[in-house]
Amino acid sequence: MKKIECIIRTEELKNLIDELRHAGVGGVTISEVKGFGKETTRPDAYLILPKTKVEIYATDEQVEELISIIVKTCRTGELGDGKIAILPMDDVIRIRTGTRNEEAIL
Repeated sequence: MKKIECIIRTEELKNLIDELRHAGVGGVTISEVKGFGKETTRPDAYLILPKTKVEIYATDEQVEELISIIVKTCRTGELGDGKIAILPMDDVIRIRTGTRNEEAIL
């Protein structure tokens, strides 16, 4: 199991959610965040910009498909398109039912 965290342009969120639902993703967590990148050639290079963080719990088999969806949907080719991080998960528990592991995320 993996946790996929991606930082994306806020304006891409609706399209990404639509694509993730179409792919069968059962849920996501969304946070409004701010940050800056390493780009230093722009006058506003150190401006802290609003972004959106999307977190997805996925089975190992889902990861590559979800990465492809995120990249296809959120890539503009411009600075600030964001990042994707893939983190291992040892366990996940659905609080309501007590189910664990993949059963809790599907």
